[in-house]
Amino acid sequence: MGIEENKALVRKYFELYNQQDLDACDEITDWFTEDYTRELDRQVNIIMFSAFPDLKYTVVDMIAEEDRVAIVRIMSGTHTGEPFRGIPATGKKVEEKAVIIVRIVDNKFVEGSYISDPSGFWQPLGVLPSFEEALQAYKEANNLE
Repeated sequence: MGIEENKALVRKYFELYNQQDLDACDEITDWFTEDYTRELDRQVNIIMFSAFPDLKYTVVDMIAEEDRVAIVRIMSGTHTGEPFRGIPATGKKVEEKAVIIVRIVDNKFVEGSYISDPSGFWQPLGVLPSFEEALQAYKEANNLE
């Protein structure tokens, strides 16, 4: 496959994911391990869609070279569904930015790396304080104000 075909496959994957077509996404992915299996991935995605019914990936940027494609993406959704990791629906919108690098062989994702900024996901759910809140707590705990 060429660079443009690899980029098109990545776009197709995210389109299918946004349609919650996990069966079609499974046909593109083959990067599972003994610890992170295809079935576990499916269950994680079902949990995500149950908690965030409007979950969507938006590709912001994409760069490709040889068999690798680097994607900057934003995952966004509103926590209006099922509880997520014990957190009842908050009605809050979450947004996680990430960079993903996938290696593609024979029209399948066979390897991937993932780096994200989870603060936009966990802060609205009340799990992670904002930077300002953390700084204020630090100052109070150390009598700096």
